[in-house]
Amino acid sequence: MISPSFASPTNFTSSLYPPNTKEGLWFIFSNDKLLVSENNAALPCYQDFSLQRTLYLGTLRDSHVFAGEIAKENNISFGWQWKHLRSLYPVLNEETFAIAGKALQLIHWDRTNQFCGHCGNSTFHRQDERCRECNTCKQLFYPKLAPVIMILIKKEDKILLARSPNFPGQSYSVLAGYVDPGETLEQCIAREIYEEVRIKVKNIKYFHSQSWPFSHSLIIGFTCEWLEGEIQIDPQEIEAANWFDLSNIPELPPKFSLAYTLITSNMQLK
Repeated sequence: MISPSFASPTNFTSSLYPPNTKEGLWFIFSNDKLLVSENNAALPCYQDFSLQRTLYLGTLRDSHVFAGEIAKENNISFGWQWKHLRSLYPVLNEETFAIAGKALQLIHWDRTNQFCGHCGNSTFHRQDERCRECNTCKQLFYPKLAPVIMILIKKEDKILLARSPNFPGQSYSVLAGYVDPGETLEQCIAREIYEEVRIKVKNIKYFHSQSWPFSHSLIIGFTCEWLEGEIQIDPQEIEAANWFDLSNIPELPPKFSLAYTLITSNMQLK
């Protein structure tokens, strides 16, 4: 099975307690873009920039790992550039890419929880956990993830793939959707499939999960089998859906996505 990116890096150890040094790997963002060198997309190894906020993430092997944010993209030195994290997938190794996704989400959480959503007063970092606490009403604000189910449906030697109007090119993917409050993963699977293509399924099996930092989500992948019903698409969600086999596989999602892994692992594609 192909291993999707954004898996927890095995050589990374998370920590809340910063060292007495600023040397290490720095994941610095501005408007959700990552700062890398222009010649080889290397990361800064020291805090040479005026940062709006910083977070200590832990250690990667023997290197300390930090995240930071600059308010304006033009406040950088010559030789550095801002790049969207998606575009760096072919450049960064999988381990560095996974930590960059973690850093991106934590910086976003820290920026958007400076003030309490309950009483409006300022918050501060708790020392013993990754959490911000309101100075006044003591409300706690933890980093949040949105759970998403992703489901590959099999019917004999075919799989169901669908296309959203927002997909690039002519690519197709498996069905997916956010889990509603009070809903189990299995209930979400049944609801999303019926809402989008009006079919029912059976034999739901867990496949793999993937952190997806671009929407602050945890994607949980499953496979299942068609039970009954004919495809009837919901035009508000998708523009096309069909059964595909090896002879007519369409353009697929990016290789670093869990969707690609689901499809290729179950169709024996290369």
